[in-house]
This record gives sequence, C-alpha cells and structure tokens, in this order.
Amino acid sequence: MEKTNKELIKIISQMDIILDYLPFHVWYKDINGKYLFVNDSFAKYTNKSKEEIIGKDDYELYPKEEAEIYRKSDSHTILSKRQAYYESEYPKGKYKEEYKSPVYDKDGKIIATTGYAINITERRKTNEALVESERSKAILLSNLPGVAYRCKNDKDWTMTFISQGCYELTGYTAKELLEKNPSYYDLIDSQYRNALFKKWETELNMNVLSTDEYPITTSSGEIKWVWEQAQGIHDSDGKLISTEGFITDITERKIAEKALIQSEERFRTIFEEAPLGIGIFDSIDGKAYEINNRFAEIVGRKKEEILNLNWKDYSHPDDLEENLHNMHLLNMHESSGFSMNKRFIRPDGSIIWVNMTIAPFKLEDYINPRHLCMIKDITSQKKAEEEILYLSYYDQLTGLYNRRFYEEEIKRLDTKRNLPITLVLADVNGLKLINDAFGHLVGDKLLKKIAQIIKSGCRSDDIIARIGGDEFILLLPKTDSIEAEKIVKRINLAISKEKVEQIFCSVSFGWETKKDVTQDIRQAYRQAEDYMYRHKLCESTSMRNETIKVIMNTFYQKNKKEQQHCERVSKICESFGNALSMSISEVKELKMAGLFHDIGKIGMNDKLLGKKHLNEKEEADIKRHSEIGYHILRSVNEFAPIAKYVLYHHERIDGKGYPRELKGNEIPIQSKIISIIDYYDILTNENNNNYSKLKIIEELRKNANTKFDSELVELFIEKMLKNN
Repeated sequence: MEKTNKELIKIISQMDIILDYLPFHVWYKDINGKYLFVNDSFAKYTNKSKEEIIGKDDYELYPKEEAEIYRKSDSHTILSKRQAYYESEYPKGKYKEEYKSPVYDKDGKIIATTGYAINITERRKTNEALVESERSKAILLSNLPGVAYRCKNDKDWTMTFISQGCYELTGYTAKELLEKNPSYYDLIDSQYRNALFKKWETELNMNVLSTDEYPITTSSGEIKWVWEQAQGIHDSDGKLISTEGFITDITERKIAEKALIQSEERFRTIFEEAPLGIGIFDSIDGKAYEINNRFAEIVGRKKEEILNLNWKDYSHPDDLEENLHNMHLLNMHESSGFSMNKRFIRPDGSIIWVNMTIAPFKLEDYINPRHLCMIKDITSQKKAEEEILYLSYYDQLTGLYNRRFYEEEIKRLDTKRNLPITLVLADVNGLKLINDAFGHLVGDKLLKKIAQIIKSGCRSDDIIARIGGDEFILLLPKTDSIEAEKIVKRINLAISKEKVEQIFCSVSFGWETKKDVTQDIRQAYRQAEDYMYRHKLCESTSMRNETIKVIMNTFYQKNKKEQQHCERVSKICESFGNALSMSISEVKELKMAGLFHDIGKIGMNDKLLGKKHLNEKEEADIKRHSEIGYHILRSVNEFAPIAKYVLYHHERIDGKGYPRELKGNEIPIQSKIISIIDYYDILTNENNNNYSKLKIIEELRKNANTKFDSELVELFIEKMLKNN
C-alpha cells in the first residue's frame, strides 16, 4: 500500500509542477460554470487562493462586466462543440487570448469546458517556470486504524475474531459481525464476492499472502473501498485451519485514484491543446521524454523522431553557444530558468524561429535533472522585424544602404584604425531630364543600373549608400586617394559603357581622404562634394545635350508624322521670323522652338497621340505635353531660352488656353507665332488637302482675337500666304 501511495503522489506532483509553471491561466469548469481546477497563474490573476476559487463561478470571482465576457465565450464554446479562440479587452486595459474547448464523457456528452488564457498586454517572456500539472485534490490517508480479524477455513469464512475498528469502518459492532448479524462478507459487493472467495481459497491453500481491494456497503448504505491482506494459518500437518488478516479503509485513496484518472485526462487535454509547444527534457543529455503535438508541429518533425534526437541535433548552430551556456547555469543552480529566441532547423532545411522558455523540473527520483521546455513560433514576428530593419537601413529602389545607415556607419568607422578613410560622392547626371522625358520608371531603371555597377566596382568591406534622389556615397576605410581614384576610374569606365533606353549612363564623382585623426570627417565630405560639383558642371551639360538628341530621335522614331509636322513648323517659323525682320538670334530661337514645340509628347502613349476623340482624362494628359517639354528644355543651357516659348504655345489671346491661361501681351510673341503656324500646318496637312488657301485664311481670321493674336494673323496671311 505504501508503494501505491508513493506512486500516486509522484504522478500528482509531476502534473502539479507542469500546470503551475504555465505562463498563462488554465482552468477546468463543470457544465454549470463552476471551477473544478485552476493553476497558479489563474489564482494570481484573480488575487484569490485556489481553495477560494474551486466551486465558484465567474460571477462570484469577477466584476459583472468581466464575468459576462467569460460566460458568453463559455456558452459559444459549448454551442459550437469545438475548440474556440477569443481575444478580448478586459477592465483596466488588459487584453487576453483565450482558447476554450468542450470536454466530452465516454458517451459523447459535453460535461465540462477547459481553457487557457494568455495575457497579451505586455507580451513579455519571463524565466519563471510555466507549466505544472493539475493536482488531484484528494488527500491520501495512511496509517488509518484498521480492522484485524481471524476467520475459519469454511465455505463462509466465518469470523472468530474481529477488532473494534470494525465499527468505524462498517458501522457494525464486532459482536454483530461475529454473530453474522450481518456477516462481514455479506457487506462485500456481490459483483466481487464469489471471485474473491475463489481467489482466497486458491492463494491461502498455496500459502500465498493474499492482497485485495474491493467495495463494501456500510450500515448507513455508504459504499466504502477497503484494502485487505490475509495470511493462511496452518496446523503442524500443513493443513489450512484459519485465516488472519487486516482490513483498512481506502475509500479516499480510491476517490483520489478516480480523480487522478480524470486529472490525467484533463492534463492530457491541456497538455495537447496548449497553444505552446511543451516538452520535458533531460538537462544533461538533452533527450526528450515527452512532447505535445504543438511542439512537434513547430519543429516540423514527428514525435517519435524528436524523442530519439538530442535537442542540439535540430538547433541552429549559431544559437548553440548561448543555449548551452544558459543550460550550464541552470544545471549549476546559478539560474532558476531562462528565456531566449532561437532557431530550429526542419528536415527540409527551412528555419523556424521560436521564443523558448526553460524551467527546472524538480522530481527527486530522477537520475538526471530534467527541465520543462516551452516554445512559441515567432517566425512571422522575426520576419516582420527583419523587414522593418531592412527598410530602416536599405534603399528600397537600389538595395544599397540608405542615408540613415551611412550616418550611423560613418560614426562607427571614423576611428584611427580605419585611416586613411576616403569619401566618394557620386551624382547621376541628367536624372530629372530623363524622368521628365521618359518617366520615372526609366529613371528608376537608370538608378538601379548605376547602383549595380558601383557595387560591382567596390570591395566587400566598402560601404555604398544612396543618400539622395540621384546621389550616392562610397565609404572606403583604410583607402588613400590614389587607391580611391583607381576605384572611381574603374567604376566610371563601366558606367560609360552602359545604356538605358538608348541613353548613355553618366555619373560625376568627387572624393576626399581623411588622413589625420584630428581632421573632421564632415570637412572631408564637403570637399568631396565640391570636387564632385566641379566635375558635374561640364559632364552634366554634355550628357544633357546628348539626352535631348536621344529624346528627339526616340520621339521621331515612334511617330514619323509628328517628326514631319515639327520640321514643317520649324521651317515656317524660320521663314516668318525673317519676314518679320527678326534678328538672326531671334530667328534661330524661333526656328528651334518650332522644332521642339511638341517634345513633351515623348512621354505620351502613341495610341493617345493618334486618337481623334479624347475623353476628359485623355485630353488632360495631352495638355501636359507643353509643361513636360518646358522642363526638358529648361534643364539644358543650350535650350533653356526657348523653354518658355514651348511652355506657352497653347495659350490663347482670350485667356482660355493652357497651361497658365495667359492672355494678350502676357504671352511671348514667339509662342503666339508657333501657335498660328502649328494650327496652319494642321489645316494644311491633316485634312487630306481639303482646305483651299481661301478656306485656311478664313479659319485663321475666324480665330483671331480669341485663339490668335489678330495682328500676327494678318501679318502671316499677308507675308506667308498671299504672296505664295
């Protein structure tokens, strides 16, 4: 019996430790909402002892508002007949995750609910022990006063002696039982009686110590379980003449065993349904003794495989040193547990991040100490953190470091041991021009191409960052000016060979070296910047001129009709300018403006340019071409003077034009001239030559003082039409 008690206490203690170490609230309620079990975390949350909680419902433990939340989710769980997840806000600004499951009896009837709640307000992981098994509340009694007896070896096992303890056990006196009023054996449950008699007869005749457990009915009708041990008494001839034995009440132990079975079932439910992966491990050899399904799911392996492995076998090697150090402290009793983020390697090679909490598992009869391991999958969280970190330090377009990273890195590298340290500034020439002409997608493509070339031309220890829209910086530790110049020349040569949309890439560089520890790194930056801008003055102008040519060639290749129109307008502008006795430079500008007046259409869709009937949005897109052309031409010194003529060539005298709605003398004369000639060329060449000279003159005069300057219209008719 002592052995049985010890084993039972051991199992109950083992489950107590597991459930009371859990970092979340665990409970078990009957169908009416009365608490049958809670763990330490639950009791701590309610600020009540476990004894005060058991047998009470939520309305007796919490404010009405909070109690109604719990009861509502209980009802939902029972009605849904499945595990349910809830996340709710509770008084005092607390939030919880709750997992609730119905509990069924063997007939499939819901008899209770079990649940787990996690306080997610802070989401802090602690080093406290998190899991402890449910404790059976039955107290096993030992050393009870029992009943000693002697009986005959007859068919009825007639009692010849019975101690006075029989009254406390059965409710009958010794005299009543000796006189068979009733017989003790009449008290034995009828389902057990015949089997016991046969067993006793066999074992006592064999001189075997007989031990049995069975139920009896007391004088009050109460059912009690008893433990009996009997020994046969033999005469000198070896004949069995009587039996002596001892009977004691084990009812409470039986109740405890039944409760233990129920508790084990509840524990198993809690253990397996827990949202955390839980395992029990040997703290010395790393062997797993037991794990739940969630642990196997997180690790990505079968239970049987994990039980045959050491936890180090599937841990990421980069995390082993920290993990082993923490385990050493635990085993040396210098730590009461620990928590850390670590990685496991799944069989397919994929990495899973977990938050792991370790707590000692104290049971005296283990040869090696054991520990409880709880893991939570935080892979998504880690990926999100890595993405945030990447966005914090990397430029999304080019994949290079960004200004923030550069500013932190320059502080780290600005030390004596990294001298000489060279800063190289790089500025992409003509980026705005390319964006205006071809769109930002082409500009982005150019930036990515240049970033790739710069990175390829640098060394592995060099820091390359994009610090502005078209600016890059190279941070070259332990590099003098001579070596930096070699690196820049290598990069520049590679850049000069590359094209994006037929446009040659062009970057201006400037660099400066910090040689002395007393020198301010910011001064080196300013000097590198000045050097870079001196290069840019000549390099950028050349590049922009070439880009304008590419723009026009690209535009003309896409639309021959537009090319012919622009060339005719340019030629007529030159003739009309001479007819008006303009200066040679004015005629040259007018001719050039006529040629480039539609350059802004480079960014337009070809189908849109050829479409006759436009909707409101399409018309608005077309009208943008004069502004686009203005920005393109303004960026190049050679064409800057004619940029405003192109900008205003669709303005009207009556102020109803675009893009500024200028009127009268607010419009430059060159823009007025281009407007008339542009319209004239359309009438002449885009109407299948159906317009006669008289009809054209009529159309021009009809629009005088509204679209066109009337004086210029008459001069154009007089000098360009009547004499031709």
